[in-house]
Amino acid sequence: MILFLKKLFQTKKKSPQMSTSILQSILQKSKDNKEIIAIWQYNSDKGSLVGYITEINEEYIGFRHYTRFGKPDGIIFIKVENIKNVDFNDDYIKVMECLIQYSDIIDKPSNFAIHLNQSENWQFSAILQLYNNQDQMASFEINGNEFFTGFVKDLSDQDFILNCVAKNGEDLGTSLFKIEDVTEVRVNDIDDRRRLLLYNWRKATL
Repeated sequence: MILFLKKLFQTKKKSPQMSTSILQSILQKSKDNKEIIAIWQYNSDKGSLVGYITEINEEYIGFRHYTRFGKPDGIIFIKVENIKNVDFNDDYIKVMECLIQYSDIIDKPSNFAIHLNQSENWQFSAILQLYNNQDQMASFEINGNEFFTGFVKDLSDQDFILNCVAKNGEDLGTSLFKIEDVTEVRVNDIDDRRRLLLYNWRKATL
């Protein structure tokens, strides 16, 4: 009976050795492999921080942070207990890996420029030039309200078709807009260059 109790006690004593948390394993893997992860913190309304772990101990991690354009943005030290959850291997992480790898492309605007005439029909002139350069992405403000971004695919005297692209490069299909509703046109801004990079990545044309 004593021998049985001794063996039972030894068996129970071994069980805490399986206690390494999944969080600790993910953080350690990020450090070892420079694997990109996204960290969400308690009491923060700034969204997630994206990057990889540079240092780790029981209380703190050092975190190599990247901006939404894939640019290195210093080291942030974060309390482990402040980590609410961690994202990894999802679509946004893959987006950020692409941006980090090709961030220099975002720095280089295309040579394309819109040349407007003095007529009141400036919208048609701008859209026509984009229609003749269908690989040039642009953003259109409609009725002074919402912006839509993409490539001009068709054009008439009254309206045009835009192949719309979401902020992380997703192809949203085509939409029709009236030319007279266009209140602003933007080309070559940094957000659109980011969007174009991701669109080409998704289309595997980088």
